[in-house]
Amino acid sequence: MSGVTTLGGLRRFFVFPFEGTDWQKRFVIGAALILVSFFIPIIPLIFVGGYVMQVMRRAIEGQDLALPAWEDWGKLGVDGLRYSVVGLVFVLPGVLVYFGGMGLYMVSAMILPVSMQMIEQGRGNVAVIPLFFVVSMLILFVSIFLGMILTFVGAIPLPAALAHFVAKDQVGAAFRFREWWPLLWRNKMGYFIAWVLCGGLMGAWYLAFMLLYSTMILCILIPVLSAPLLFYLMLVWAAVFGETYRESVELTALPVT
Repeated sequence: MSGVTTLGGLRRFFVFPFEGTDWQKRFVIGAALILVSFFIPIIPLIFVGGYVMQVMRRAIEGQDLALPAWEDWGKLGVDGLRYSVVGLVFVLPGVLVYFGGMGLYMVSAMILPVSMQMIEQGRGNVAVIPLFFVVSMLILFVSIFLGMILTFVGAIPLPAALAHFVAKDQVGAAFRFREWWPLLWRNKMGYFIAWVLCGGLMGAWYLAFMLLYSTMILCILIPVLSAPLLFYLMLVWAAVFGETYRESVELTALPVT
């Protein structure tokens, strides 16, 4: 086996977006859609999600990694929407806790001036102000911490669930845990390596993003520079986890030793 688990042939995951027929045109279209999403949110990313789903399917089926043509935009839109729904469900608890805490903090921040005004008018206790401030900050920090933990917990099995959905072409397959969990568990090392690989790439992108953001001149170029990098990361992510899923299926078919 020469996939992700064995660390063999990893180079192909990094270079395949720049190989094959019309790769320049196909890559530019994807990067352009992500660039547009900085100004028109969500919709362009749905089509990118459908495209990434095609790349993952090729990896799952053991086909040569290559950028498929941008065609049948209706199917790309439908697939991308289904892909997004599955991903959202897995990270939804963390997102709700995070934004719920942020909402409560904002509400408390708006109430604080009113409370201070009431105290100035002799209709409140001045000792309430420090307590109010401490409670609002506590809500904020707890929601951020719990939101990050829940999002992380949901993100760990997400690639396996998404790959199972892509392989079966059924949204419900992503939530049939008894089907895809044994695949993830049998190939724990493969998924660990895949996460380290993709996490390292994302960390490098984030570092570059923060360096650009810290400069007053280059920060305006963030959308232009981030779009191709993000598209590249999405392609590598889809190929790596698609290959890992295929490995998992093969390992599960082998007898346990």
